[in-house]
Amino acid sequence: MKNPLLTKGIVLPNGEISKDKINLISGAMTPPFAEMVWATTAGDMDTINRLTEVLMKMNTARDRRNLFKIIRMLYGLLGLKFSDEAKYFPTHKPTLEYFIFQFIIDFGENIQDYITEKRSKL
Repeated sequence: MKNPLLTKGIVLPNGEISKDKINLISGAMTPPFAEMVWATTAGDMDTINRLTEVLMKMNTARDRRNLFKIIRMLYGLLGLKFSDEAKYFPTHKPTLEYFIFQFIIDFGENIQDYITEKRSKL
């Protein structure tokens, strides 16, 4: 069986990762996640900050695979479908590392948009 990361163009034939492809996947996955986190917490920044802290502190070589499992679990708990492409990311260390990095950035930007929107309504 061919490596799905290669067949989907996430890992290039020379072994490098396609950062653009990973950015697109993260960019598609993160908005619904951030929206559900915002909605289920009713914008409670204490809870959102704790989640962000967990995401950031677990983004280490030692904990990254477990962090991915937690993110995937949160998707299920929030009633979201996890990306078929992303589920293979833990099989390739550089892909997983870049995805988690990008996911955290995207999540922060999405939450910041909700904060800005909330403030503009006040």
